[in-house]
Amino acid sequence: MALARARRRRTPDLEEGESYYVSMTDMMVGVIFIFIIMLSYFALQFRQSTKALTEARHPETAALLQTATALTPRDVTVEIDEKARVLCVPETVIGGAGTDRRCFSFAPPTKTSGVAVAAVDAQRALMGFLDADLRDAGAPLVGDTAGGALSFSADALFEPGSSTLSAGGRTIAGQVAASLAKRLPCLSYGGSASATCPEGEAKLALVNVVSQTNLDAFTAEGQKAAALSLARSAAFHQALTGAQPVLGELRSAPAGQPGSQPLLRVASVGQSQEGASKVGEGQTVSIQFMMAQ
Repeated sequence: MALARARRRRTPDLEEGESYYVSMTDMMVGVIFIFIIMLSYFALQFRQSTKALTEARHPETAALLQTATALTPRDVTVEIDEKARVLCVPETVIGGAGTDRRCFSFAPPTKTSGVAVAAVDAQRALMGFLDADLRDAGAPLVGDTAGGALSFSADALFEPGSSTLSAGGRTIAGQVAASLAKRLPCLSYGGSASATCPEGEAKLALVNVVSQTNLDAFTAEGQKAAALSLARSAAFHQALTGAQPVLGELRSAPAGQPGSQPLLRVASVGQSQEGASKVGEGQTVSIQFMMAQ
């Protein structure tokens, strides 16, 4: 009987301890949940504030306005020396008690022409289109296209040490040419522009097929590397225009107008350095897009 009474006394103690443990667990889960909500809120606020600052026309002013919470309008006389870029206000306006003036220097607002903005937007849209198109096709792009260029390793395009396109290189050239033919006629002159091209869109001034290489300009091998670099630019250019003849018809300005040139042109860049690699090694072939300003 005594043993049974002892067991009955311990049962409530066990139940009470278990209940206490469960309530503590629920509380900790609740605290963590609230913490996650707060963290998400602050992350969202930070993202919105960062976006507002980076996209603002005057980031410094936007940052100050985020901290200023009690701006009050006042009628004051402001003196401005536009030549010296100096602005003066009465000291009383900013909390002073005297009759002196407080002066500040300022910078003139930057002026960006509508044409320049349109050109930047057009180039950004063009590179986004080409990047998505070529990556969907599986073309082996090298680096970021946001800088205004499509880059490929020469090893993926040409036979080793030559300016002859490999089978893979011809496939890549066909993919690039097909993508360019979809978009460049709207950004240039001379081609059969589609009726869907937006009116007044900015135009390209130049699309340069450039082969870049490091070389030792004082050796015969370095000079061969420079010649090979130019030959590869020309070969890739010919592959593009051969796959899509419309690319060869495009011009930077209407035919007959002074300064009108073929839109697609060829260049090579050779940087001289000691210990440069062998002929044809480490070369890059890029298509660089430059908008008319």
